[in-house]
Amino acid sequence: MFTFLDKEELNRTEKSLEEGAVDILDFFCALRYHTTAPNGKTKPLKFDYILLRFAFQRKTLELFLVHERGIQRIPLEDFANFLINRINNELAERKIKSLTVKDMRTL
Repeated sequence: MFTFLDKEELNRTEKSLEEGAVDILDFFCALRYHTTAPNGKTKPLKFDYILLRFAFQRKTLELFLVHERGIQRIPLEDFANFLINRINNELAERKIKSLTVKDMRTL
């Protein structure tokens, strides 16, 4: 099943997470890029498609990323850091302990 992550779906997902009923969340992300001309007009470029998997365990969250399609204008590590920073900002606002990153490629 495919669902756009609108406000209503986000609320349902948050509720499920609070109840502990979710082990895995998969997302399909379409990253859109534009160039801006000197006159201020934007020109759309091709998309990058990235698959995300959030795997929740007792005290850990694993994030898996796969570049599916596109020329990959943004390295996956940069995109992962962007996501982690956004998640940690949200956690800080809610006064919840932030995520600690462990790079599994080095273990």
